Amino acid sequence: MALAQRVPIGDRIRSQRRAAGVTQRSLASAVGVSPAYLSLIESDKRQIGGRLLRRIAERLGVPADAFTAASDDRLAADLHEVAQRLDGSLASSAAALVAFSPDWARLVLELHARSLTAEARTFRLADRFERDPEWTSFAHDILSRITSIRSAAEILADGPALGEGPRVRFTRTVVAESARLTDVARDLIAALQSGTAVDAAGADVREVDAFLHDRDNHFAVIEEALQADPPRLPEGPPNVRFAGARAIVAERLPHLVDEALAGHTFSSEGAERRARGALWRYAAGAATMPYRPFLAAAIEARYDVDELAGAYGASFEQVAHRLATLRRPGEEGVPFAFLRVDPAGTVSKRLSSPHLRLPLFGACPLWVIYETFAQPGRTLSQLADLEGGRFLFIARALEKTARRHAQPPTRFAVMLGVAAAHAPALVYGDAFASNRDSLVTLAGYECLSCRRAGCAQRAHGAGDA
Repeated sequence: MALAQRVPIGDRIRSQRRAAGVTQRSLASAVGVSPAYLSLIESDKRQIGGRLLRRIAERLGVPADAFTAASDDRLAADLHEVAQRLDGSLASSAAALVAFSPDWARLVLELHARSLTAEARTFRLADRFERDPEWTSFAHDILSRITSIRSAAEILADGPALGEGPRVRFTRTVVAESARLTDVARDLIAALQSGTAVDAAGADVREVDAFLHDRDNHFAVIEEALQADPPRLPEGPPNVRFAGARAIVAERLPHLVDEALAGHTFSSEGAERRARGALWRYAAGAATMPYRPFLAAAIEARYDVDELAGAYGASFEQVAHRLATLRRPGEEGVPFAFLRVDPAGTVSKRLSSPHLRLPLFGACPLWVIYETFAQPGRTLSQLADLEGGRFLFIARALEKTARRHAQPPTRFAVMLGVAAAHAPALVYGDAFASNRDSLVTLAGYECLSCRRAGCAQRAHGAGDA
């Protein structure tokens, strides 16, 4: 399902209470409710107000937001998606596992990520063994060296029948061929390890996505620093302005990203490097499209991405990404989710919203983002019903010219998604204002978790015959 998975507050309270070693009766007495009422709260059969929630948090010695952590909701959503892919019957338990032990949930996701990495490497190596002439050469060299060593060794094994000269010659052959075999083995190992960087990059992307999601893709320290001291930006096309803004901000505020990363530790240098790059790009976007003026312009233009791109000398992708960062408390814009894919459907960037959680591994093929590749340069929109929740999608296919003349351009597509309730605020919603039901596309989240019966586009999953 496309809607975000939420960890029930009651499960969180029960988990925190047990972790603190506090009985239900003791906690109920401390916060002024009956044990029976607290039991109903922990079973999510009663709503809980802010004042009572604060009293419970104080008694358990945890911050009040421990019961509503966005990171746990993201964790539950990721775990739900993984469970759908492996065993759909367990998907409904994802939120309960996160509430019981977020650490165990993270471990499950880490093990799944490692299995995906191992599987990807296996398929990649199998394909290389079958198709790459380099591997044929390795096999030929290894067999040739082994055959030569074995032949010389068998002759030497006859011992007494050999004179001193032949013995020395065959011994040298064994030594020389063994040395060559060692060199081939080293080259083979290096080739086998060549996919490691690619595999690590995939894990880094997922970790940085989680980091951005948990902070709602909004970094107040960056916004405030640039609002207080806006830089003077260079003129030129969007890519030149954006690169110039990034360089200027890094020069004038070299510790800005350090402040945004304060208190967070990544599992690898690659993930931290990727996160730093993402935050410098965030800063460049904030510099070229200052928060308050840009939000006011977006509201005035009814979030017309092309109009905003022209007004700010930015690209379609830069504007779309900036729109997905307008989440300052009390001054929020429309809560967009952002997705970028390549023509093969691989997700290269995703920024989920509280209401629309984007998939980890590839979206429903009926989403308009894939249709844009057949109509490059056009901004397309779609009203999609994702198993009960309706969303407005805005997408466009883009390309970047290769630096080398002989290479084809890099093609990808970006998409903004928002709950259909916000459609009246968007110029793109006008096309669906009348006859909305007849224009809606019945789609899903991704094939493995989709429950729609009879979908002709389904690749695999619950609806397979």
